[in-house]
Amino acid sequence: MICAGAGAIGLFLALADDARAGAFGIREQSAYAQGASFAGSATCGDSVAGMYWNPAVVACADGFDIEGSASLILPTMDISADPFPGTLFGAGSPFFNAGAPGDLGQTAVIPALTAAYNFNDHWYAGITVNQPFGLKTEANFNNAAQIYSRKSDVRSLNVNPVVGYRFNEVFALAVGAQIQYFDVKLSQAILPIPFAPTAELTGDDMGYGVTVGALITPSPDTEIGIGYRSAIKDDGPATLTIQGVGAIPATIEPTLPEMVTASIRQRITPQVSLLGTVEWTNWSRFGTLPIINNLTGAPAGFMAFEYDDGWFFSVGGEYEWTDAWTFRAGIGWEDSPVSDQVRTTLLPDDDRLWLSAGLSYDFENRLKLNLGYSYITTFDTRIGIGPGNPSYIPPVTFAGDVDAHVHVLSVGLKYSFGGDEPEQQQQAVYKP
Repeated sequence: MICAGAGAIGLFLALADDARAGAFGIREQSAYAQGASFAGSATCGDSVAGMYWNPAVVACADGFDIEGSASLILPTMDISADPFPGTLFGAGSPFFNAGAPGDLGQTAVIPALTAAYNFNDHWYAGITVNQPFGLKTEANFNNAAQIYSRKSDVRSLNVNPVVGYRFNEVFALAVGAQIQYFDVKLSQAILPIPFAPTAELTGDDMGYGVTVGALITPSPDTEIGIGYRSAIKDDGPATLTIQGVGAIPATIEPTLPEMVTASIRQRITPQVSLLGTVEWTNWSRFGTLPIINNLTGAPAGFMAFEYDDGWFFSVGGEYEWTDAWTFRAGIGWEDSPVSDQVRTTLLPDDDRLWLSAGLSYDFENRLKLNLGYSYITTFDTRIGIGPGNPSYIPPVTFAGDVDAHVHVLSVGLKYSFGGDEPEQQQQAVYKP
């Protein structure tokens, strides 16, 4: 896909290595929301980490709230290879018996940080620091699909300052700015032969965008949140390096997709709340991206995606067992932007089922511990690279099965400085 012819910031970048949302998006931004498969993620509950999906959640701060989480990602992404003739030059082929790409999954830790402060009953400010996008895979160096991918390493860091205004007890609005660093490194073999030289594309850039959100609280028992994160264009310099040949200054201009999230949180009894989320991501922005040779102005290769839009749906529930203990669970379904027609070994994504459970423990009304666990699985995923697949490089075909599932363990802490006692916050949001 690369070549058609052949400090705190440092900590965040070092840890942001894997993707667990559609395509190479990262969903693990909140241990609190993780436990319910992100149902209700754009509302408050007893968390401000929802500012990632809806900046208006800043209006749920009481005094100064700071919340952080870290998610351990344990993925399996094992790709087998069909025997010849299903895979030309591939496993069992008389030309090149390279074998399967193997397990591409790489263990990673995803951190996230949120802070929010209310100046008075109307004005609020906050900030989130997250990694919206990321990917790290590594196949067997010699494999039947090495001309399509060997390694990938995509990282991002997004800083999102937010200002919010609460008009009354029912409606709050917030806007924010996105400052995002994006770094990419992709490699593949230039020939389908053992120990073939590698072509590697590297580049990084700063991009900018906005966030907008609304929080509607029609009653003390109901929260509705809607949030928007804009697209961000990255058009910085890149380098295409071919082993044994040299480096070529290049340009590639991806636009990372916008996202809209809508959530609801409905209290049914004093102890039980129901949660729901619908999310849309405009992954169809990712078509086929040319890699331009800056020396000649001519294409030096391409990156073929041709993704569809991504959708995520989840429902969940929360049970307040005691003043200290709260339990939650949720189920989600993700319509992947990666269809059967465009799937490759670079990112063998597919539709996913999410099953999650979590809990919160309140220490002395100021410090809260959040734990979440998710099991994510795909079903009957196939890769077929040949005529009709936009990444196809004649005459090298590849076909195989993908066994993919993920375990996610998330831990988070929230501390509230000043303001009302945390158990009074929900009543404080709705002020009759």
